[in-house]
Amino acid sequence: MLKPEECRKLAERANDGRSASRLANVLVSVSNTYLALASQLELLASVESQESARIASRDVPG
Repeated sequence: MLKPEECRKLAERANDGRSASRLANVLVSVSNTYLALASQLELLASVESQESARIASRDVPG
């Protein structure tokens, strides 16, 4: 699975400005997709962390 940092690096490469106009439009679209994926991966990691903490606190006798 790609990591958020990898998605952002791919997005940066796609936005380097050296491409023909049509190709640039496609690359910008890909770039935006990678940025959205990076955000979703960060959100997933946050939800997983919160869920793990919730389960851990439920299992603590108290």
